[in-house]
Amino acid sequence: MPDDAARALDAFLAAHAQQQTVPVHLYAQGEALHQRLSSAPPALPAWGRFLVAMGELASTHLGDDAAASRYFLAALTGAARHGDHEAAVTAGYDQGVLQERRGAVAMALAAYRAAATEGFRLGVLVPNTLRAAAAAVRLGYASTGTLEPRDATLAKSAWLGWTWLRHHTPDRLDAPLMTELGRQLCAFLLPEDDPAQLTTAWRAWPPHVLGTGDGDWRDDQPQTLIGLFAIAAHSADQHLRDEGADPGAPYRLLGSALARCAVR
Repeated sequence: MPDDAARALDAFLAAHAQQQTVPVHLYAQGEALHQRLSSAPPALPAWGRFLVAMGELASTHLGDDAAASRYFLAALTGAARHGDHEAAVTAGYDQGVLQERRGAVAMALAAYRAAATEGFRLGVLVPNTLRAAAAAVRLGYASTGTLEPRDATLAKSAWLGWTWLRHHTPDRLDAPLMTELGRQLCAFLLPEDDPAQLTTAWRAWPPHVLGTGDGDWRDDQPQTLIGLFAIAAHSADQHLRDEGADPGAPYRLLGSALARCAVR
């Protein structure tokens, strides 16, 4: 490993990104680097990504969930210093996955809620923020049988974030994430009888704005509503097949009409 902290972290992360790297050997190298730097953690985004990578190695390849949890917690609590808020969100989400796997539902729910809430507060509109929100909604509803207000806020924020990602960086959206978000969209938002009421239901549900780090993404602007009808059509096609043929068709038609109006 290079002596300079920045170069050492970059070298580790480059090795971690290579599929052919031997995980156990890399983890040992990472432990040595962590021991060298942890007494005065560098104020570098690479430090946050390093902690997440070490946690993932510990969990996935060593089966050491306790070590993984320590690394994830360090990435989460050290965000103010290392400055990589996406890494902090990922760490919070991964912490939730660890706790849920252990059967510690309350701790998992707390981790998911914290990761999603901080991600949205800081305008970190990335898949893991949405993933954490969806997991919090899923666990919260399973625990109480109701959608609590704080989880309802996370649900709307996640759908807003879905429309933002679809508009700006659609290649970052993966199928499992869209499936989970779509299932919740069908369960909690889509009107049972009249698809034309979707906009009314959508606008009645707070929050109405997401910060993106580069301005606001509002739930009443044309590109958001066009995206809403697109994700509604996608979700209905996936999850409402038992309610009739082509369940997404009404949302596609309404979305097309809205798009035509928006360009006039």
